[in-house]
Amino acid sequence: MFALNGGDPSAAGRPGEPGEIIYFAPDSLDWEGLGAGHSAWLSSMLFGGLREFYGSLRWDGWRSEVSALTGQQGLAFFPPLWSAEARQDLPATSRRAVPMAQLLGLSRDSCLQFHGTDPGFLGLP
Repeated sequence: MFALNGGDPSAAGRPGEPGEIIYFAPDSLDWEGLGAGHSAWLSSMLFGGLREFYGSLRWDGWRSEVSALTGQQGLAFFPPLWSAEARQDLPATSRRAVPMAQLLGLSRDSCLQFHGTDPGFLGLP
């Protein structure tokens, strides 16, 4: 999930500066500042940055699995992306399409359980 920081990111428990794009990383369950505003981030994503950004989260055949998703779906991984097992062997994980709201809600619940912090609006209607 990408988000645009508001006027006081630290008050919301988020990294970065106002107007900066941040990313909730499913492999760390943390918000990460990307060091760019919306225009720079969008330009980067459209002109090759997406490949580099998601490079460590791709496996042989990822393109066909992802292209089958609708705009309201994401992939659920087991073991989860934040686990040591998934980090060691991403291609060996099992994956299935689930509603994005469910996937984000699970990430939010996991963040609350493991970090004791609420990442914010993830999974909320």
